[in-house]
Amino acid sequence: MIERKSFLRMMRTIILSLRKGLTDPTVNAKQDIIEELSSIMGVERCVVFGIGQEQIDGQTHISCEIVAGVPLNEYEWKLHQKLSLSSHPDIEDAVGTGLVMIISDPRNDPRTQYFKEIIKESDISEIAYLPLRYEDDEQWTEIIVLDAVHEKRFDEDEIQFCLEVAEFLNIILGRETLLLQHFRDAIINRMVPLEGFAVKLRDNLQATLSYVSIIYREAEEISSLLPRKLNRRL
Repeated sequence: MIERKSFLRMMRTIILSLRKGLTDPTVNAKQDIIEELSSIMGVERCVVFGIGQEQIDGQTHISCEIVAGVPLNEYEWKLHQKLSLSSHPDIEDAVGTGLVMIISDPRNDPRTQYFKEIIKESDISEIAYLPLRYEDDEQWTEIIVLDAVHEKRFDEDEIQFCLEVAEFLNIILGRETLLLQHFRDAIINRMVPLEGFAVKLRDNLQATLSYVSIIYREAEEISSLLPRKLNRRL
């Protein structure tokens, strides 16, 4: 059973991870998020699949790619390798339903036969699929997949927790682009006046140096006209 404070723990991780991602483009915020999610859920394996569309020869092709995974050493080399969504029938089905989907018998389910060796090796007993559709986006853009192992089953409390996390992610991650734009605008708004001040300072310095150069030349000319010593006569 998941304690209610776990939701606050999850929210804190999401917000902190996104903040790190906004300031450092190399940070994979989703990796931090699913590591925390898998820890709370008590699962050893958790993957985020990104769903994308592209037009090729006038036809729409839907692809999927791993954008984050636990354990990371298993999925790191697979990150961002685009594959046809149809090659992943379970992911395709989850995208089609748009709801939390549970495959309770992955060893025998026809949708999971393409990775049956992994199921057997990892002793996967149940798989939960959590589709994420971000605000103002008509397509399902990501799927979180959680694997239960060693005869573990997801109970109703865990499924409800997943639904709550998904709802929060839909709101927050759906505004990630807006947050990035706001961050960019905030920097630009501060840079513009600094740039204007720097230009004025440069122009003033150039004018000052020009005046100093004139004064120096005049001083040299005056100095050349005056004798080095003045002979006073009484």
